[in-house]
Amino acid sequence: MLILIAVVHFLQKLVFSERCQSKMSMPLNGLDQQKSLTSKECSSKDIKIASSQIWSPERQAFMMWMYFAGSIIVYASRTAMALCMPEMYDEFGWDKRQQGLVMACFLWGYPITQILGGYMADRFGAERVILCAGVCWTTITLFTPVFPYLSDGSQKLSLSLVIFSRMSQGVLQGMHYPSVMSATGTHVVETERTQVYTLISSGTYGGTLFTGLFGSIILHHFGWGSVFNFLGVLGYIWIALLYAHGDTKNHKPISVKENISSENPSKKASKPLPWRKVLTASPFWAMILAHIANGYSYFVFLFWLPSYFHENHPDSQPWVYNVLPWLICMVSAGLFGKLATYFLKLGYSKTFTRKTFNVFAMLVFGMALLCISYSQSYQTTLFIFCVAAASHGAYQSSVVMNPSDIAPDHTGFLFGVMNTFGAIPGFIGTYVSGAILEMTSNWNLMYSVTGWVSIAGWAVFAYWGSGEPIF
Repeated sequence: MLILIAVVHFLQKLVFSERCQSKMSMPLNGLDQQKSLTSKECSSKDIKIASSQIWSPERQAFMMWMYFAGSIIVYASRTAMALCMPEMYDEFGWDKRQQGLVMACFLWGYPITQILGGYMADRFGAERVILCAGVCWTTITLFTPVFPYLSDGSQKLSLSLVIFSRMSQGVLQGMHYPSVMSATGTHVVETERTQVYTLISSGTYGGTLFTGLFGSIILHHFGWGSVFNFLGVLGYIWIALLYAHGDTKNHKPISVKENISSENPSKKASKPLPWRKVLTASPFWAMILAHIANGYSYFVFLFWLPSYFHENHPDSQPWVYNVLPWLICMVSAGLFGKLATYFLKLGYSKTFTRKTFNVFAMLVFGMALLCISYSQSYQTTLFIFCVAAASHGAYQSSVVMNPSDIAPDHTGFLFGVMNTFGAIPGFIGTYVSGAILEMTSNWNLMYSVTGWVSIAGWAVFAYWGSGEPIF
């Protein structure tokens, strides 16, 4: 617990060390970032509406940590199944293919609501979407231990119930990150969006860390069912806090660009997305293909890590390999976010910045997975996994931020589109990896395929990717 608190304190310093030194009137700063429009170009009413949507430094700090905590709980509930799978295998006798199916089925439902979540967040307010979906997926998490025992001893029915609950959880969590991206696009000034969103999304690694640390302890002392019960209770607490102290009174967030000039409706965020320009733009497809490759490689890395160490290094301590890589990844994500913001402030283009950080996120990550084939000792293998996790921390500062670069007025919606494509290979990769292991028992082959997929995604984005608006 002390480790997690220390990391959170460190990340907080990263975000606000620069901003607090130059703290000024937030409404004016927010407008300055939107091309410093003069009073002749917009009415005082427009200024008031627009500036009211930009969070003050204090409000931004509070909401960032609320969303950061939400990311931790979202990912903790998502990865709890991977942590508990060895124990569930002992109890229910699922083979590798079935284990891969249970872990992958979350991603069957996950793509379904990505676009819908981004659209609803852009239109009705991100926090409303997050709260409504959160109540539902938290309830499923809490009652996950009940589902396998509703089958009256039938293994097939037990497996089907678990799959259905996981898929439903994926459907509901699919709305979360497009909504968070929409919130940062609406309430955070442009120069700080990368850093703020990176810090929020680093909670995904914190969630895996949280599950690995506290989940391992609960699993050891109380059994696998208690892990889900614990996370469900935490989810309800977080939802209650967000509802009590969040921005739910703002029925429909209105971006600065949407209200900055009533005489220029073409600039409104509500303008339909020009699909022809989007679908014929190579940077859009480079972003999609890179995210597809990342979806495959990252989810295989995430879901199969506990089982790999459990089988190949049975004497190792679960709390070490379930905690250390994600602790390092969480810190590296914050550092990469800080560095990306620094690059942009120095005048480097968004294209250069995104591509540079994607070298670490996908090329180095993929090469690290290839190196697993040559590792024999536990210490070397753990080091390689830590390198892979640390390098992947750069992904939140590269491809993930690309929707806000190429279509800043449709960030939430386009992020949902991207994440839809990215989730599909996630469940395919997790299931295919299980099939490879079931047929060959060859972990090296499985990780080699995964590594090359990541490297291919890096090459596509390096050649065709861009950080400039496409329309």
